[in-house]
Amino acid sequence: MRPARAQDIWILGGRGDGSARRRYKVGGRFEENISAEVKGVYRALYRSFRPARFADVVGQELAVRVLRNAVRRGRIAHAYLLAGPRGTGKTSLAKIMARAVNCETPTDGEPCGSCSVCTGAGTHTVEIDAASNRGIDEIRDLRERARYAPPEGQFRVYIVDEVHMLTAEAFNALLKLLEEPPPQLLFLLATTEPQKLPATVLSRCQRLNLHPHRAEEVREQVVRVAQQAEIEIDDAAARLIARKADGSMRDALGLLELCAGHADGPVREETVLAATGALGEAEIRELLAKRAAGDVAGALSWVSAQEARGADLRLLVTDAMDIVRRDMIESYARAAASEADAACRTLAALANLDGEMRRGMDARLGIELWIAQPSDEQVAADPPVPRTEPRPAEAPQKAPPAARPLEPSAPPRGAQPAPRSPAGLKPADKELQASFVAHVRDVRARAALEHAELFDAGDAWELRFRTPPLLAIAQFEETAQQIREALWRVGGKRPVRFGLWE
Repeated sequence: MRPARAQDIWILGGRGDGSARRRYKVGGRFEENISAEVKGVYRALYRSFRPARFADVVGQELAVRVLRNAVRRGRIAHAYLLAGPRGTGKTSLAKIMARAVNCETPTDGEPCGSCSVCTGAGTHTVEIDAASNRGIDEIRDLRERARYAPPEGQFRVYIVDEVHMLTAEAFNALLKLLEEPPPQLLFLLATTEPQKLPATVLSRCQRLNLHPHRAEEVREQVVRVAQQAEIEIDDAAARLIARKADGSMRDALGLLELCAGHADGPVREETVLAATGALGEAEIRELLAKRAAGDVAGALSWVSAQEARGADLRLLVTDAMDIVRRDMIESYARAAASEADAACRTLAALANLDGEMRRGMDARLGIELWIAQPSDEQVAADPPVPRTEPRPAEAPQKAPPAARPLEPSAPPRGAQPAPRSPAGLKPADKELQASFVAHVRDVRARAALEHAELFDAGDAWELRFRTPPLLAIAQFEETAQQIREALWRVGGKRPVRFGLWE
């Protein structure tokens, strides 16, 4: 049975081991839903191994110490704000705190785990999802119910998850309750984006910042959970899961569960790579080496092969950033300034590419354009262009020249002069070229054709590109075939040749 209305909120409790009794309000009465050890029902690992005591929480020492000392000393604030990224334990800490403040026999600030409050049969805690109950009507209903004392225990506890999703009107309605709360009321607010909360709300809460978990903490917890869940996993796989989780314990346990379902036997590093679509460090270094050596065609073929085998190209960029970042730190530690500078420039280019992909750029197109750009090693190897004109301070002082007719202005410095048409070739009609480019489906091919010119050689079509990297992209097998088909559809079927401007 589900809640009949939005304001009929779940009443939560339990030890987090699947043996809790839950009650919820329906139509003005309370119904019990006994969820104790239902046979055949599987619980996800992150739910089955949710911490039930402050001592079970991994990391977050500051937040745990503050909350536990508040319960131990009886100095409990009326509102706590738990802020931090996903999977850092905000909701888990709120639920532990809700049990601890109302526990019948607390021990050193910890809930006992055996009384009616700790086993989940109490009606003292209300959990609200602010993402779906974000309007002013829900907060007004909360204010009406908050005036009454809890049916049992000392506090009526409200856990408001994702509180930043409340509307401005709902925040205004909540503000008065936070400013002058009843003595029996305790608010536990959780959010991933505290900057979206009004300053008036922030100033009335005791804020606890939860940081992402360290990789070693996540690895140890993954190994511990795998042992209790009877999942065999080796240390390399656990370390890789910890890196992929990016500080989120929930993501790490979800990934462990995914890999356990993917593997026929023990979970190994290869299992994690296959389950996530990631690539090994040796394979990613192969791509970085090809780009550094200027092997554009080889690097493009490598990307195509990895995508064909199901690799996640967005994850490839993230992993490459991690590898180059480690190389940069090691280079600075060895005082290898040139290597560190090259790694820093590569990391900046990858970070820019990652940002473009987050804004919607096609992953393969972005990687190919990054490959086609000259690498930092090639730029460093190119000799600097000598400066021929004198500097302004070195220019000889001369008398002002006599007035003369105006001449056409020279192109600005750094601008590339327009290339001349190759001998014996006639430029194709501009409308024909525009129509042909519009028929190309692949965005990678269209991006390369923006810097190309189409010529009519009589018995063939010729496409001339301005730079070798763009020519390499166009000559890639899949891209070249799409260009030919689009050109044949618009201008007739002839051989298509690719080349550079002379």
